[in-house]
Amino acid sequence: MRKFQIFLAAGVVASLTSGPVLAGKLPKDAVPLSADEVKAIYSGKTGLYGTSTEYYAPDGTTRGFVGKSKITTTFKGTWSVNGNEICAKNKPKGESKIYTDCNKYWHSGKKIFDLWATHYDGSTPDMKNGYATDTAKKLKSGDLVSAKYAAAGGE
Repeated sequence: MRKFQIFLAAGVVASLTSGPVLAGKLPKDAVPLSADEVKAIYSGKTGLYGTSTEYYAPDGTTRGFVGKSKITTTFKGTWSVNGNEICAKNKPKGESKIYTDCNKYWHSGKKIFDLWATHYDGSTPDMKNGYATDTAKKLKSGDLVSAKYAAAGGE
């Protein structure tokens, strides 16, 4: 369990706070994305995060793994969108606990902003300066997970 917690902290936090693309504040003219726009960002895409890789299947399921050169654990779950918020609920192989992470999306002009709104560990999101502009850019088209997931013994 500890490995998965460390992975989540490193992977999600790294994806939201990497480099100069951390936006800080949400612009006053920002408008929430529609549920369809958020679904289009994730559906059929693979998230390439700091220490993890996760596939968001069009049917609302997820699967992924922790580790880049060597996979240390696999996980699976579901994802859903409500309004401008996507939530992924994942369970690591061999654990009973389900971890939930949610992101909310807005746009200001052509720029997309997001907030890590629900943290898997229950910590409080930074509603003032926690808006990022690079999270959606970490998603690549297609399933880049399933072959490695199966080879690593994913359920």
